[in-house]
Amino acid sequence: METKLYDVYGVGNALVDTAIKVTDAELAERNLRKGVMGLVSTEQQDVLMRSLNGRPTAAAAGGSAANTMVGIAQFGGKAFYTGKVGNDTMGSLYRLSMSEVGVEFDVEAAPGPTGTCIVLVTPDGERTMQTSLGSSNALQPSDLHLGRIAQSRLLYAEGYLWSSPTGAATAELAMQTAREVGVPVALSLSDPAMVEFCGDALRRVTQAYVDILLCNEHEAATFCGKTDRDTVLKTVGEGVPLVFMTCGGDGSLVWDRGNVQQVGGHKVTVVDTTGAGDVYASGVLYGLSQRMSPVDSAKLGSYASGYIVTRMGPRIEIHLAEKIPAILRGAHPLGG
Repeated sequence: METKLYDVYGVGNALVDTAIKVTDAELAERNLRKGVMGLVSTEQQDVLMRSLNGRPTAAAAGGSAANTMVGIAQFGGKAFYTGKVGNDTMGSLYRLSMSEVGVEFDVEAAPGPTGTCIVLVTPDGERTMQTSLGSSNALQPSDLHLGRIAQSRLLYAEGYLWSSPTGAATAELAMQTAREVGVPVALSLSDPAMVEFCGDALRRVTQAYVDILLCNEHEAATFCGKTDRDTVLKTVGEGVPLVFMTCGGDGSLVWDRGNVQQVGGHKVTVVDTTGAGDVYASGVLYGLSQRMSPVDSAKLGSYASGYIVTRMGPRIEIHLAEKIPAILRGAHPLGG
């Protein structure tokens, strides 16, 4: 295997996530669309937080691609992350948090507050997000370390970056750079709402640059305009060599250049689905970076996502490297 400094270089929106348990009725009262991400102002977040005052909260340095990079580190990989934080206390804590888990993070801070995301978790474990991008909205192409992309086995970008023009430009430059130096490009579609509003741009970059596409079946259906699961996968896979499509409790489907295989999920009690797709991606990308088969890579992802949904928050907090042989043999995330 060619020697590289990093297994995966990730780029995304750096956000501090705050998870709060709510009811479906409370979502409806606030006219919030369940299961998707909405962009809001800091003032709107403040109003929401005041209305939920007194609830237990769980905060973590996050953002989709950041969660994935942390998962890769917990699998034993070497990850570099580019995201923008503010020159504030939250930004300093974010840097410290990434350093503590072994993810390299080297970006100049922006004026203004670090971006935040309120994650509302209903009793079925579904997450509904209200995001204020804050300083992450200031991410720009000059923040990329192009030489480090060249020294990585894979590049990974989150679809959420297309919520801002500079974020999209940053992601596309990273993809162009990776393509020029022969580094495979992975993209996550991130959220059905992102595909609805930025679908044309996401389809364009997918056709132009993407070697590995990660999505859930709802995002994929919106992406290609189909509804049948098998047709959705085939349609999305027409322009991408590898597609990993998660299907909730049914596990995931792997499209490998026209060959389709199903990788089973794990039966667990779902507490919070926040980060499930992110850590699934961490297992897939770590496996592929180590030249594991797509199916074995998906098994790592399924294990990680099966573990994360049993607790609050988006972060894998256990070391998984020593568990990999057992995972590939079919171990259950909770040891059952």
